[in-house]
Order: sequence, then C-alpha cells, then structure tokens
Amino acid sequence: MKGASGHTMQNIADRTKNRFTMRKGVVIVIAIMFLYTLIFWSPALWAASEKPSRKPAQAPSKGTAPGASIKSSAINDSNINAALKGADEMIRKGEVDGPLKILVNVYEYSKDVLFTVKFFQGHYEKVVNDPATPQGEKEEIYIKLKRMGQLLPKYNTIREVTTYNVGYLYAKKGDAEKARKFLTEVLELTSFSTKKDSISMKSKTLLLDLYGLEGEF
Repeated sequence: MKGASGHTMQNIADRTKNRFTMRKGVVIVIAIMFLYTLIFWSPALWAASEKPSRKPAQAPSKGTAPGASIKSSAINDSNINAALKGADEMIRKGEVDGPLKILVNVYEYSKDVLFTVKFFQGHYEKVVNDPATPQGEKEEIYIKLKRMGQLLPKYNTIREVTTYNVGYLYAKKGDAEKARKFLTEVLELTSFSTKKDSISMKSKTLLLDLYGLEGEF
C-alpha cells in the first residue's frame, strides 16, 4: 500500500510539473506575441504622439502700430483717427503701398458716412418743418440733427485731406490716371485758396505735372 501511495504521489507531482511546464510555455508564447505586437505597432503610436499640435491663430496684439492692422472692414468712427495717424507716419518714412491701402479704405468709409448723414439730414429737416409732425418727434429729431451737425465737418475734412493724399500717393506710385481722378475730386471738395500750402494749390501743382502742362496758372 505504501508503495502504491508513493507511486500515486509521484504521478501527481509529475502531472503538476507538466502543467506548470505547459503554463510556462503559454506565458512565454503570450509574451512573445505581446512583444511582436508592440514592435510593429509602437512606431505608429510614437509618430502620432510626436505630431505637433496646431495652435489657434492669434489676433494682432494691442501694441501694433496705429493703422498697421486696420483692414477695410475694420475702419470705423472709433479708430479712423488712429488709421490716419498710422498712414501719415508711413508717408513720412517714404512708404507708398502701405499708407495707400489704408487711405483708400478711409476714403471709401468717409464717403459712405457723408452720403448717409446728408441723406437723413435732408429728410429730417423736412419732417421738422412739417406742421403735422408731433412736437415730441420734432424734439427727438433736433437731437439727431445736432449730432449730424458734428459729424459733417469732421468727415468733410477727413474726406478732403484723404482724397488729396490718395491722389498724391498714386502720383508717386506712377499711376497718373488714378492720381488725376482723386486730385480733381479734391478741387470739388475743398474751398479755394491762393496760399501755396493749401490743398487746392498743392492739388493744382500735382495736376499740372500729371497733365504735362508747362508753366504755371
């Protein structure tokens, strides 16, 4: 019995050893498969992790030079003076294309503002002078007309000076046709003066040169 028991114990030990060996082999196979997968897939994972992320575009900082970042759609009553100042500084440095782009936008904006203000000013004045208009409505319109009275001289001056500068820059650029267009418009906008430094006289000097006329008149 004792021999049989020892034989049985030996069989159990052998089976345990065989199972351990089999499990060890399975673990080794799984480990090899894992390493195989890691080797073939890790380059793609590394490449994905190393791809640079796109940063969102940043708006121009507030410290940008006046007029440098102002686009056509951005011109408005609050920044028009900054745009004019920036363009003037560029002109003093001898630049042409930069200030020309800004001033053309200012010219278009001021022209539209003046048209709009004058359109409503004319109609408001008719309403105010109409006896059928209620007194309360007249008082509201008087306030609006006062505001228009402040806008008109401001934008008349801006358009006048800007129109001259655009003509001057086109002349400097060598575009005689566009230069003449803006400079002759100046003569329609400005009050005549015989002073040499007046806009009308400076426009005349440029126009004579563009026309190729000799002499002075």
